[in-house]
Formats: sequence, C-alpha cells, structure tokens
Amino acid sequence: MPPIIPETHLTIWPIDPLSKEKATRWSLKLGLPLVDHPPISSMDTPILAVDQGRLEFRLGTTHQKGIFAEFSAHKTRIIQRQEGKNGLLARAVGLRKLSSPRILDATAGLGHDSFLLAIYGCQVQSFERSPWIAALLEDAMERGYSDPETREILEQRMTLHSADAVNFLQQPTTTSKVDVVYLDPMFTKNKRSALSRKEMQLLRLLVGQDEDAPRLLHAARAYKPRRVVVKRPVKAPVIEGNAPHFSITGTTIRYDVYLPEV
Repeated sequence: MPPIIPETHLTIWPIDPLSKEKATRWSLKLGLPLVDHPPISSMDTPILAVDQGRLEFRLGTTHQKGIFAEFSAHKTRIIQRQEGKNGLLARAVGLRKLSSPRILDATAGLGHDSFLLAIYGCQVQSFERSPWIAALLEDAMERGYSDPETREILEQRMTLHSADAVNFLQQPTTTSKVDVVYLDPMFTKNKRSALSRKEMQLLRLLVGQDEDAPRLLHAARAYKPRRVVVKRPVKAPVIEGNAPHFSITGTTIRYDVYLPEV
C-alpha cells in the first residue's frame, strides 16, 4: 500500500533578513505561504525555515537544532575518517566487484548514504518522495555546488529526483539501468538512528508513517539489478519474510543483500 502522508500546513519563515530572498524563492516553488514570523499557535508544528541561507525544518520557533541536509567538505572529511571502501555499506553494494556502480537510492532521506556512495565514486540517483525532504536535499546540493571540494562530487555523481522510486522501477524500459537498488526504510519500529528522538518525531510529522517497505523491496527485486541492498537494524526481522542471499552485519545495523533469481 502507498505511504500515509499527513496533511501538512507548512509556512516558510526567513529567520534573518539575509534569508528573505531564498525564503521567497522556496515559497513560490513549493506553493507555501511566506511569513515574517510564525504565530504563537505554531509553537509545536513543523516550520520550514531559512536560517543564514540554509533551508531546514524546525518544530515551532524554538532555537533548537533544526533538520537539514548537508553536503560539505567538512562532512566529506568526517565520512572519510569514519568510513572507507572496506566499510559495511561499500561491501554491501559490491564495490570490491563493481567499478563505479550505478546506484539507485530509493529512500534518500537526508542524503547521508547517497553522499557517502558518491564519495566512493558511485553514480547515484537519489529518490525522495516527500517534497519537503526533497527540498532540503536540493538546498544542500545548491550549497554544495559552491564548495570546491564537493562541487565535482555532486555535479558528476549525484542526481536528485523528487519522486517515488517505485514509479521509476516499474517502467517497462529505462534509459539508465542501475546496478544496485538501495533501500533504507526510514521509520521501521525501534530503528536506531543518528537523529535525535525529537528530530525523528519531526520527520514523522512531515512524511507520515513509512510502512511500505515490502512494496519497495518487491519493486526493487522485480527490476532485476545486480543486487538489492536493504539497511536494517541489526536485530530487526527481514522485510516481510524475504530471506536475503546474505547479510553484512555491524554492531547496530546490517545490510541484507538480495541477488537476482536464477
């Protein structure tokens, strides 16, 4: 079944005067009202804010950290220190066997794994069906283009699609067959996440309950790429009883790998 998306009454709020131009542009693009300051009644509702030129989601007008996507040289250096081509994700997508594989990230979210795969040298198509989260990704791409250390990675290896990946996977023919379909269902029960509890709650308010992982997995396997990779909490059951061909397991997460049926 398709995802249950909540009705969202978002407004766009430029927090500082220098952000007014960008906030106006996003207001027109997304068809959302621009406000000089959110009303007091919106203290506990999601707000799309522009703060010092960065698009982010906040819960009301609090000064707590908002949710945003980031593709920067600083983040690149952090990833390179923490990860490597011998890391779990690299092994799961088959970097030891595939040279510059073409990856379809069907559940891009805030783009961390898409960016990591692009740093590895993969050609990544990132799909995000929530228009609000896709806006955060697009804003991060725009900011990343101005960074000389990330511009080439983003321009040559990452493509963003504000769309449901299932529609792409179910096309009778595709002009750019991908090698790997990657799935990271965002809201599986009891899933460990790098996001705080409040950040996860805010994302749920924005995109609803992401409960159609079986639909995504079915479409991905029917597409018949070289492999389908599903990121799961280490103790979570496999999706709808679909046993993977093998798994690569870490301390808190694992990657279930599905190969084409012979």
